[in-house]
Amino acid sequence: MQINIQTKNFTLLEIQGNIIGQDALVLKTMLDEHIQTLEKQDVKPMLVFNMADTQTIDSAGLGVMITTSTQIRQMGGRVVLLNLNRSIRRMLIRTNLSSLFDFPKNLEEAIIGTL
Repeated sequence: MQINIQTKNFTLLEIQGNIIGQDALVLKTMLDEHIQTLEKQDVKPMLVFNMADTQTIDSAGLGVMITTSTQIRQMGGRVVLLNLNRSIRRMLIRTNLSSLFDFPKNLEEAIIGTL
């Protein structure tokens, strides 16, 4: 898994590969550090996960996404998932987790009102 991160008025994370096993733990560590930084800034954060190049996510990866969403929402922010493949979107719907995330059509729609 490869993660590219860009921070502007929001955080854009481009995830390439699979969010599984040990890679999910690497992502969790990175997100925990980033969330601590956001907490010090006293802002309403928005995390945008561009998952165009993410093929699959396992229970460890899903746990990371759920925890991250919960933490960000407690700070008054939101988590956005872009470009999900059909199987990941279906899994989120089947497990009733889709309410934890926003699913805009594109990045422009995601950031409306945050700039």
